[in-house]
Amino acid sequence: MIARARAEPDILVIGIDATAAAMAGVSRRAARPVTRGGLANALFVVAAAERPPAELLGIADELTINFPWASLLRGALALDGATASGIVSLLQQCATVTAFVSVTGRDGLAIAALDAPRAADDLASRWERHGLRLETLRPATVDELMATESTWARRLRAGEDRPAWRLTLQRASGTSAATIRLDDAATIAR
Repeated sequence: MIARARAEPDILVIGIDATAAAMAGVSRRAARPVTRGGLANALFVVAAAERPPAELLGIADELTINFPWASLLRGALALDGATASGIVSLLQQCATVTAFVSVTGRDGLAIAALDAPRAADDLASRWERHGLRLETLRPATVDELMATESTWARRLRAGEDRPAWRLTLQRASGTSAATIRLDDAATIAR
């Protein structure tokens, strides 16, 4: 999130997490004066993905979810309807969602492995009920994994000890002008 805000100072990047402590350090650094490395275009919001604040509804044309766990993982895979609906509620028309997930049998999800023959069809069907079309489901590349800068991915050893997948979803027609990123929690940019 911070790398994106630093690289693109003309967009607003909003980090969302259900736990304030998860964003405390990064939000303090971003709040520094710009002359001391702060970022005027970074904002942090404490909220659950299934209940985003009304002010954020429909503002994003990009949403990135990096290595979610618990309810956000279930939402990213459209297994939890409330979380999936919360994710969709952040999106403008024509928005794109990119998610990097690592799922194994140890996660206790009642789904086939993402490399199973029907996995993409099942995922596409679940997201279709929420108005999103599955564009891609494929193993994530090493470069993509590194670019996420996710501490959770490093802890999981995603792509090394655990499979890591990239999925891309598209919302139906319209126009948009914002960016959202959901990390272990969530991030939005506008």
